[in-house]
Amino acid sequence: MDLTRLTRGEQISGIAGIALLFIMFVFKWFGVEVTGGAVTLTGESRNAFGAYGFFDIILFLTAVAAVALPLLSASQTDVGLPVAAGAIVAGLGILSVILVIISIISPPEYSINGVSIGDVPGADVTRKIGVWLGLIASAAVAYGGWAAMQEEGTSFGGEADRLRSRGTGEGPGAGPPPPPPPPPPSTPTQ
Repeated sequence: MDLTRLTRGEQISGIAGIALLFIMFVFKWFGVEVTGGAVTLTGESRNAFGAYGFFDIILFLTAVAAVALPLLSASQTDVGLPVAAGAIVAGLGILSVILVIISIISPPEYSINGVSIGDVPGADVTRKIGVWLGLIASAAVAYGGWAAMQEEGTSFGGEADRLRSRGTGEGPGAGPPPPPPPPPPSTPTQ
């Protein structure tokens, strides 16, 4: 494994992926605050895995892909992906940024002891430092994947053409067309 082979985009991707994993496990992303008159109670806080139902799986896959990108490059392993690994990481990073922004705008639904927080008067789901750090780490993953794509000399459009040409045998990067069929056998005339 030769870490000196890594491009700047792969380095950014790997570091951001590790950071995203760390942030998902260690930092609290959302909490509960109940205000009643002059009293404010701060309740249960959750990390990314406790706060989300499905988004956490996408974030986890994004972090794993971001870490895998530099590892694959350093080990010079060809896994035969249909598109560039940098494009996969950039796409997952962009998706993660969008999902985190959605969760900041509309926090996930909480229930404690079977009671939905939305049903408790004066209760609100608050955003903690983890969700903001997760947004930054997701954006860094997306940037690292995009930079790796640029360093490879590819783009999302080029990767889309590459995928299309794999299915149809046409388009940029496709091989030569198949040979024409042989002529039908001639029948003797009488």
